[in-house]
Amino acid sequence: MAILFMDSFDHYPTGYGNAALMMQQKGWLNVGGLNIISTTYKRTGTSGFTMQNNCAAAILPSAIADGNPVYVAFAVYLTQLTGTEMVCGFGGEPTYASNQQCAVFITPTGALEAVRGNRAAVLATTGPSLVKPGVWNHFQFKFIVSDTVGEIECYHNGDLVLDVSASDTRARSETSCQYVWMCTDGDATIDDLVISDSAYPGDVRVVCLLPQTDAVAAGSNAQFTCSTGSDHGALVDEQTPNDDTDYVYSSTLNHIDTWEYPALGYTGTILGVQMTLRGKKSDTGTRAIAAVTRPASTDRVHATNHYLPSDAYSYYRALWELNPEDSAAWEVADVDGAEFGVKVTV
Repeated sequence: MAILFMDSFDHYPTGYGNAALMMQQKGWLNVGGLNIISTTYKRTGTSGFTMQNNCAAAILPSAIADGNPVYVAFAVYLTQLTGTEMVCGFGGEPTYASNQQCAVFITPTGALEAVRGNRAAVLATTGPSLVKPGVWNHFQFKFIVSDTVGEIECYHNGDLVLDVSASDTRARSETSCQYVWMCTDGDATIDDLVISDSAYPGDVRVVCLLPQTDAVAAGSNAQFTCSTGSDHGALVDEQTPNDDTDYVYSSTLNHIDTWEYPALGYTGTILGVQMTLRGKKSDTGTRAIAAVTRPASTDRVHATNHYLPSDAYSYYRALWELNPEDSAAWEVADVDGAEFGVKVTV
């Protein structure tokens, strides 16, 4: 499986519009003031992402060419069933969520519709009372855009309820898509989002782990300088980043800081490990950082360099689907024993 995007929504500031900028930096689009990071509605972890008569899009790392699949999995909590609303759509211009290639909609009766465009053509529908308000509904979608061999599949709580194949799922002239949209006419909260280009992720949880303080367990690398005190982990352990309040920093090429993390606390299959870095540079000149993991006794540096702006903090993502120590699937013991951190690479 090639994971393209995932989010737990557990590391953003709560409240109306407070997380908008941070979510945009991480790869979200159109997350405005009507959206909220909610601690009231969450499926797992500490928070969920609530949209109120609004839309948001996950921006994929690269566009998916027509004829190729994209798989999307997340859970949805609806406080009530209101108008017909798009639970998930694929495609569309960056500022127009309604201009979809294809999508799945929820109707006021709790039915699901597979559609081309913004309901320009309904390709398949379920019976009513499928989607329930007041509980978490888990969805998995498969979209393939094509004039003739398009596909839309939808699993609801593990049951295949929509299965469209050999159909016209193209509503627009573009030949590739890079946006996965979610919209609501009322209040809808999403959680545990995973997007792949090769297989269904399944009904999964996205777990957010934060660094531990050195007082609990110190990392093996401590080459960055502490802005205050001497506890590296304590300066990067906030659930919501406090930016210039406390931090670690370095201007020396190849310096590494790694930190210990708490145990996952779960058993099961791990599809991938994503590290979210947040940083900036404080002077002129070019500077880049990369994510680091230390599953055993060797520092494994991610291949992606993140070039930093000089005026503001920003989020950067690095994803390891396999354990770089042995190129095998991550196991719970691997994650529990690994350190994660940052390296100055440019």
